[in-house]
Amino acid sequence: MHKWSKMTKVLFITNKTDLTTDFVVREVQKKRVDFYRLNTEEIGSSVFITLDISNDAYYLYDRLLGIKYDLKSFTSVYFRRPEVRKVEDEDLTDAEKQFIKIEYYQTLESIYSVLAGAYWISPVQSIRSAENKVYQQILAKNIGLKVPNGILTNDAGDFKSFWAGNAKACVVKSIRSGQVGIDETEKIVYTSILDDLPSKDRIEASPTYMQRNIKKQYDIRVTAVGCKLFSTAIMSQGCEETKTDWRKGEHVLPYHEISLPEELEKKCIQLLETLHLEFGAIDFILGEDGEYYFLEINPNGQWAWIECRTNYRIAAEIAKLLVEA
Repeated sequence: MHKWSKMTKVLFITNKTDLTTDFVVREVQKKRVDFYRLNTEEIGSSVFITLDISNDAYYLYDRLLGIKYDLKSFTSVYFRRPEVRKVEDEDLTDAEKQFIKIEYYQTLESIYSVLAGAYWISPVQSIRSAENKVYQQILAKNIGLKVPNGILTNDAGDFKSFWAGNAKACVVKSIRSGQVGIDETEKIVYTSILDDLPSKDRIEASPTYMQRNIKKQYDIRVTAVGCKLFSTAIMSQGCEETKTDWRKGEHVLPYHEISLPEELEKKCIQLLETLHLEFGAIDFILGEDGEYYFLEINPNGQWAWIECRTNYRIAAEIAKLLVEA
């Protein structure tokens, strides 16, 4: 009998609209393992938390299900997309609403601390550390991955020198996430070609992350789950909108499963280990020169769209790690 048949208990930390988590929940259900999905925006409406430090008692109570969980009893955690509920009390000022929102976020942080002894995909602090793209590039270069020439600067002289030194063929991208929240909506800052040299004032006003623009055959997404890799070619060059950033535009691009060179796969796993991650969505390009260039790793990226369009069983692999941890 497997050790997890009676003892394993999985906690999903996400929100109600996260469809990606649904895939893993179904796989865990097949294994007949106890689990709970914590949609964090329900804390304060149907879910209640008690962290009794004095008595070392840490509980989660779901009023709708009528179930009370000892947080310490969870053996593994799948961390996805937590959110906090909107504070809409008209009697509160905006400053008071913001204060309450921060308290909710800190409550989540406290829950993560209580769960520190469980197996995580992936640890929150590891995810946060890994989100900086400059840091990723430095680590990738150190382990032997080929990376495009890159610079982060707000010095006009260095900016101009890099641009000129790379044949004036550069792209600019965000340093961390490309998501920008505007009036309760989100917009994405895509990687874009730098057509003209900005003014000195514009350069100095904000740091810019810039890379040489590598001409490519296609993009590659490597979905890494533990030591298992699922590599997918994204045929981005057939559409003008998606040539620079395959996420841009309305077109549904062709995808297909591929195999990477063994040495490159080893370095992908080494990158995850270096970043202390159990999961990573790694982006490469295959250049026209036949070289594989590392672009970035999203430590908590989307992957369900790949599973839907390939024969890959990514959800099953994630569930396996959660159950057998």
